[in-house]
Amino acid sequence: MLQIRCTTKAQKELGIDESELEEAKPADSLLGNWYLNLVTIDRRKTYIFVNEKTLLSFIIFGLKKNNASKAHEMLLRGLHQLFTLEGIGSGKINQILEEYLSYQFTKATNKSVIGNMNSLVASYKHAILGEGGFKNVEAGKIILQINRSPQKMLEWSFPIEIAKELLESESQKIT
Repeated sequence: MLQIRCTTKAQKELGIDESELEEAKPADSLLGNWYLNLVTIDRRKTYIFVNEKTLLSFIIFGLKKNNASKAHEMLLRGLHQLFTLEGIGSGKINQILEEYLSYQFTKATNKSVIGNMNSLVASYKHAILGEGGFKNVEAGKIILQINRSPQKMLEWSFPIEIAKELLESESQKIT
């Protein structure tokens, strides 16, 4: 089961009451759980999703106020798009997304992941504003670029490399 670990800002924007949050538990899926935050970039509300195991990330911007069920849909669509851009086969994408069909919301608890998320937000802002804002940016290109930035928490590996290694190791177990 997927746990979407929301920051307080994301929780409020999605209309999730504190009493609706589940208790955080260890992940039981290949890639693990995802953290969600809401930030403003170029005067637009922007959701950032960050994977807790790999620090793989993507953003979704320009959205109006959403309800909680849309957060799950945004995650699935964003992840599908990211993996498609990365050339990951549809069979593997579907396997990952299937693991995430059931979900619950929890509080963002891992301070290390939250700290990395804040660094990633700064990287996205710098890349987007450096190009003159969202109107001049190809979001997919920026997302691919950010996921190829070394991360200290990953011993200076790239998030996409770690994610692909996890996906590959799972494929080898199956065969």
